[in-house]
Amino acid sequence: MSDIEEAELKERCATVESLRNRCQTILQDSEDLQRKHGFEGLYRYTNSLHAEVGFLDKLLGQPTLIKEEYIQSSNISYLDAVHDAMTELRSIEELMTLKSVPPPDQKEWMPRAELMRNKTVKVDLVAESGLVWIKVIARNAKGLRFDMAGLEFDDSDMFEEEDDDDDEELEEAMGSLHAGNEGFDQLPIFKKAQDYLASAQAHQIHFRTPIVIFAFMRLQETDEFVGRILDHLRSMGIVVYTAGGESNLQTACQVALGEPVPLKSLTTSKLNLDVSTVLAVLSEMAHAPCQPDQVEGEALQIQARREMTSPELPVLKNLLVDKELYMVQSAFNRLENIVKVVGGPREQARFHYLFRNHLSIDQKYDPELWTQLPPLSVHVIPDNTSDRFKQLLEPPSRKGKLNNGRKIRSRFSEFHAIIFGSGDAYRMTTITAIQWMDTALDDAGLTGTAIIAHEPRSLAEQKMKRPSPSS
Repeated sequence: MSDIEEAELKERCATVESLRNRCQTILQDSEDLQRKHGFEGLYRYTNSLHAEVGFLDKLLGQPTLIKEEYIQSSNISYLDAVHDAMTELRSIEELMTLKSVPPPDQKEWMPRAELMRNKTVKVDLVAESGLVWIKVIARNAKGLRFDMAGLEFDDSDMFEEEDDDDDEELEEAMGSLHAGNEGFDQLPIFKKAQDYLASAQAHQIHFRTPIVIFAFMRLQETDEFVGRILDHLRSMGIVVYTAGGESNLQTACQVALGEPVPLKSLTTSKLNLDVSTVLAVLSEMAHAPCQPDQVEGEALQIQARREMTSPELPVLKNLLVDKELYMVQSAFNRLENIVKVVGGPREQARFHYLFRNHLSIDQKYDPELWTQLPPLSVHVIPDNTSDRFKQLLEPPSRKGKLNNGRKIRSRFSEFHAIIFGSGDAYRMTTITAIQWMDTALDDAGLTGTAIIAHEPRSLAEQKMKRPSPSS
């Protein structure tokens, strides 16, 4: 081996060692984040880091076989950029998640598995209660110029050092592009942006479309051609963030979104109540908890045990107070029948007060009866099932896919379609104690549903056994 070859080998080994050290540092930071926050999907990121360390270790194990292209195939540039983005954010929900892109000509519902097979986009960071999607891009200015020229330049495989070998091809391609705008809109980065925007529109959060941010973590907006790409992304509706500016990524999120949105404000101002939610509001067990052995029936005993450790009224109060409350007619009819048959005197009194306007009853608010809850009123409105929920019941061969995993009970029914489909049509968040519903609808490919689930509390007054004063 000549002196020059030996020097080049040492340089390549030093580069690989530097990449490995950086990877280990990021991995340690990520594991610390996992212990502190544990947000969803972080394991996907750390798995990628472990794989990268393994790849670099193999290179270091056979240094004489290290080639420049092996070094350039490292994912560390992309992983490092994701790490930088993570450290700038305060409210991360999920990492490296795949979101389906709806077919432009979709006419009937498709199960989630089928949608995911059709087309997806990878969202590197989901933040701010799901209302911000961030795609991290590790490209430098040259990489974006490749995009503008219509040449392939994969940001996930990018190495930081620029290589001038491609300049002649790049200049030739860009020269033809700058002669006019023909084909500019069809460049790969814009097609990708269209997919992200379409996916975000399909995955609304309580009828709010997530903001899509393209975070260029290795780019400063000083290049004329790069500026043209970024301006076009902005015109499409993409929020563009470039590193090195006066603000960081967290500030960019807040400017695009406004103030951070807590769960209560995230839901719509008008709420659609499922039967199960109103039962919890009426339940004597929620207002006057008892010991498990003071109520009959295994299901009620389980609820009594849960009520002792996780009271339900504070949860319901946080969700319902200061909101306009609605229930569709079919739900009210079923609820009324349940209360007449199963409800105890206090539970029936709560029902009559809650629906006093609909029932034309002059009933005053009783603080002792309602314990923790302030005065509430529920309006009854017509059923109004949205078309996409109606489609879930057709064709019959697909209806079975909505089972929540239990073969006998809790299958998605026409009644469910009415309740949750009406919330969808009225653009109201639906509150329910059916905890499997959101997952079942997601599995069915119904993205963008607005559902908040809480624990169930049944009417229990007639089954509760209070100890006598002498006992």
